[in-house]
Amino acid sequence: MTSCARGKADSVFDFSFSPALVWAAVGLVLLIAELATVSFILCFVGLGALIVAATTWMGLTPSFSGQLIVFSVSSLLMMALLRKTARRLFAGNAEGPPDYTGERVRVVRTIPAGGEGAIEYRGSDWIAFSDEPKDIPEGTFARIEIMEGIRVKVKPVE
Repeated sequence: MTSCARGKADSVFDFSFSPALVWAAVGLVLLIAELATVSFILCFVGLGALIVAATTWMGLTPSFSGQLIVFSVSSLLMMALLRKTARRLFAGNAEGPPDYTGERVRVVRTIPAGGEGAIEYRGSDWIAFSDEPKDIPEGTFARIEIMEGIRVKVKPVE
């Protein structure tokens, strides 16, 4: 084999990753992982890694210790400053009343004063209770006030 052919064969198997490429790959993997978790933490760590990739590529952070400092500071700053905003924008707004509040439901098992009965809501029977001083009889209607776990607090329909 000639030296020219040997040089081409060696260059095919010569893998050298620059630190900027490694940081960029880590950042992209973290951003993709955020799509699965929706915790709004991995995205800021991933963005921090992408910032380090850019600063390393531009030659601003040639040392590994400098890269770690930029990574830590940028990730923490973005998380502290932008996490609430990101959650509000992407996770929705829960300031209004839930969609079940005020819905009219049929009582399928009498709800005694201070006790539990059952209502039918969206095709299923739910444990229901009321803080009213009188029973809510089976077959009548009630309105949902709030859901507490698997129990529904109701008021009789007047």
